[in-house]
Amino acid sequence: MSTNAQTFVNLESGAFFTGMNDIRNGSNGTLFSMKNDFQTPVSPFLRLRAGYLVNGKNHFSFLFAPLKIVETGTIEKDILFDGKNFKANIPIEAIYKFNSYRFTYNERIISKDDFKFGLGLSLKIRDAGVSLKNRELLSENFSIGFAPLINLLVNWDISQKMGVDFFVEGIAASKGRAIDLSSSGRYSFTKNLQGNIGYRLLEGGANGTNRYNFIQLHFIFASLNYSFNKTNKDP
Repeated sequence: MSTNAQTFVNLESGAFFTGMNDIRNGSNGTLFSMKNDFQTPVSPFLRLRAGYLVNGKNHFSFLFAPLKIVETGTIEKDILFDGKNFKANIPIEAIYKFNSYRFTYNERIISKDDFKFGLGLSLKIRDAGVSLKNRELLSENFSIGFAPLINLLVNWDISQKMGVDFFVEGIAASKGRAIDLSSSGRYSFTKNLQGNIGYRLLEGGANGTNRYNFIQLHFIFASLNYSFNKTNKDP
């Protein structure tokens, strides 16, 4: 009996832009938008996933996905943020951070030569928050949180070299949700090296008594995936 294991590394990069980023901090805080009240730039990003695929069915991986948006300017309204009043028409810097770390397990329920479908669970750790700063005040609310996610994977090989990949991790509840989905086209350069070009949506947020934040971020990405094959034979 032999066990086929693939250690893999996936590097993804590209550019993202903001579709929505609405924020309120404090029960009586001001609701403002980092999309509409500031000039939001298109920004580069980088994601790294490394993992292990056993017998083509059991996928274990770790994802590191840092994300940071820095915006500066002046806005035409006061912002009450965490009990501090940031006056209008004074230059202000806003920082939005959402660093994500995920441990993922996915089992290929259907595993054919040209089609694969898998379901699994992920543990998400997020280091996220917002800070505002002007020449008079500084307020920041960065924190670390945990959330379980359900994941779903679809791989369809159109030909020997080309295929389509879909992957989503997410969860929804009455007070919030978290969704990270990607759809891409794949090309196999060699048996061990594949490249993808596609689209990713990061969407969700939370509606709490003291904090409110919902985002919608759009990503155009290219990625490279390299796998190291290893076969272990049991005695």
